[in-house]
Amino acid sequence: MKSFDVSGRAFGVTGAGGHLGQAMTLALVHAGAHVLALGRSKAPLDALEEASQGAPGRVLPFAADIHDRARMDEALDHLEEEAGPLRGWVNNAYSGGAASLMGGLDSEAVKATLDTGLAAVMTLTDHIAGRMQQGGAIVNIASMYGMMSPQPGAYRAHPQFHNPPAYGAAKAGILQFTRYAAVHLASKGIRVNAVSPGACPSPGVQEDRAFIEALEKRIPMGRIGEADEVAGSIHFLLSDASTYMTGHNLVVDGGWTIW
Repeated sequence: MKSFDVSGRAFGVTGAGGHLGQAMTLALVHAGAHVLALGRSKAPLDALEEASQGAPGRVLPFAADIHDRARMDEALDHLEEEAGPLRGWVNNAYSGGAASLMGGLDSEAVKATLDTGLAAVMTLTDHIAGRMQQGGAIVNIASMYGMMSPQPGAYRAHPQFHNPPAYGAAKAGILQFTRYAAVHLASKGIRVNAVSPGACPSPGVQEDRAFIEALEKRIPMGRIGEADEVAGSIHFLLSDASTYMTGHNLVVDGGWTIW
């Protein structure tokens, strides 16, 4: 049986200071990996390093914008100096504002969402692949809303939580790019897969119990997901337990998309 052991391996996670990014980073570090934790703000990354104390692996916090190629090279150099050759990467960073159809879309906001949510992932993946001299695994974080549309009824009473249309478009693009990259990087020994989380709201969103209850009624398992449950899929796809998987979209949604 292939091993889930990632001890001593050097990984990178973008958007590491966010809700899912924190869980992914800590799961990998507790499994023994050394993780370059990237984000635009340093404070959450430093807190992540503090939270990892006592784990067999290390968090290497590094504040950087994924659009800044020179800064990203500095981050990758730092990782390789501290932990060895890059073996795995998670494209998790995302930023975008709320918007809706029927007059609510702003052209510049749409462009910004597609830039960070898709274009930056494509160009960064290309760059990262060039640094993986020993092969490795790349995981792109997509979404169930890259596979289907949000149901308006789920958000009618809570419009502040509605996913904007550019978000779904970017995540759908992530899924296609994952397949494309998997085919073209296979000969380099690089696997590329995606993970599509379902409803795994942040602690702040979870404070709105009425909204959470509305979501849970639409999930076969009857509950929202936890960040750690998404993190487990990342560990799997970066480990040798998934060495015959590439171009795959692993859906972690409590069954939302099956009915």
